[in-house]
Amino acid sequence: MKFTIPQDIYDGMIQHCRNDYPNEACGFMGGSDGKAEVLYPLPNAAASPIYYRPGDKEMIAAINDIDEQDKELVAIFHSHVASPPNPSPTDRREAHYPDAVYLIVSLMDTENPLTKGWLIKKADWRDESGEIIEVELVIS
Repeated sequence: MKFTIPQDIYDGMIQHCRNDYPNEACGFMGGSDGKAEVLYPLPNAAASPIYYRPGDKEMIAAINDIDEQDKELVAIFHSHVASPPNPSPTDRREAHYPDAVYLIVSLMDTENPLTKGWLIKKADWRDESGEIIEVELVIS
C-alpha cells in the first residue's frame, strides 16, 4: 500500500513535531483514497517525551471537521524523540483505527527527521498486539 502526503502537509507535520520537542507531538490527517488532504496538529495533553494523548477538545473538533468535509481519518501521527520510527508496544496497544496509517516521526536526529508509516491490524481494538504492515510513503 502507498500513502501520499503533499509536501506542505508533510512539512507542517515535521514542524509540529519539532515545535513540541522534547515531548512527543501528535495529530491527525484527513483525506481520502490513500492521500492526506488536511493536517490537524493536536496538543499532546500528556506533555511527555515517551507518550502522547491528543487533547480531547481539539481531537473532537478535528474529527468533526473531517466528518463535515466528508473526508476520512486517513492518518494519525506522532513523534518518537529518542527512538526509531517503529511502533512501540504502547503504539500497538493504543492503535484503535485499523484503516488509518500510523505515521511515526523519529527525531533522533532533529535536523533530519525520519518518518515511516504503518498499518496496525488487530482482531479487536483492545488487543495488545496485531499485524504490523509498513506503508510506502509518497511525499509529493
